[in-house]
Amino acid sequence: MEKTLDTSVVDARRLMRSERTAVMATRGLPPQFCDRYDGESDDWPYASLVEVACDHDGCPILLLSELAVHTSNISRDARISLLFNSTRDTVSPLTQTRLTVSGIASKTDEPRHRSRFLARHPEASDYAGFTDFNFWHVAPMGVHVIIGFGRIFSIPAKKFLIEPILATQFSEISDGIIKHMNGEHGDAVDLIANNLLGCSGTGWQVSCCDPEGMDLRRKDEIARLEFGLSVFDSDAVRAVLIKMTQLARSKS
Repeated sequence: MEKTLDTSVVDARRLMRSERTAVMATRGLPPQFCDRYDGESDDWPYASLVEVACDHDGCPILLLSELAVHTSNISRDARISLLFNSTRDTVSPLTQTRLTVSGIASKTDEPRHRSRFLARHPEASDYAGFTDFNFWHVAPMGVHVIIGFGRIFSIPAKKFLIEPILATQFSEISDGIIKHMNGEHGDAVDLIANNLLGCSGTGWQVSCCDPEGMDLRRKDEIARLEFGLSVFDSDAVRAVLIKMTQLARSKS
């Protein structure tokens, strides 16, 4: 099964899934600032950099330390915004795509959220088990995306997120897809990384996948493979990967 979507929604989710970090806005200043504002510090905006992963439906997943200012802020007010930014290292950043996700953050013990985050950020395994670190799930209320000059869209969460039944359907096959590609088709993964994504070397592995693409990793190098459409079952994923492997082989 495959599905085509509104271009603005596709571009928005593509940006979010391709970025490993986001700027998070919460409410509240660091404690050392509080004596300057006579109890009003909880109302001040505070921006910080966080690592982000995405669930199959598109909901952001975070791993936060209880010692961080932003975590203390979320504990008081769960409303947050995440800015995903693709404008770095560009001559005209305001003509590039950026996305703001506004939503409600809550702690999560869902094993899938943990595995999704650690697949995207394996280095976090060193501290993810510490008692002062917790995973957080963000339920978007809506997103605001700017796709270049004059192309500005506000998208409600219901339209932005993948339908729950389809996201669940894909989550049930994603681990098998990763295991199969890495175990049986490592040569195809290398071909795709080298010839379609402009990477070099061998030993590329699929680290995680979602209905719209795959993350590839080789030691400290990372790359993102976009499917170009949304797929939700094994047959559709297989068809896309066969087509991409054939394209990569033709470019050898």
